[in-house]
Amino acid sequence: MNAEKKVYIGMSADLVHPGHLNVINAGRKLGRVIIGLLTDEAIASYKRVPYLSFEQRRIVVENISG
Repeated sequence: MNAEKKVYIGMSADLVHPGHLNVINAGRKLGRVIIGLLTDEAIASYKRVPYLSFEQRRIVVENISG
């Protein structure tokens, strides 16, 4: 049985920057990273409406390699 740990990282990923990548890479050192992508509504509840739509942000996050 594979006991690899799962690491959950919640993010808006509206504009991905090196800080996001640093968090993801730190998570990778702990186990398999799962990114939870916040909805547009969730982001708008605590800051401005995202520049990118949920679908656009999903595509960006899915294409972060490694």
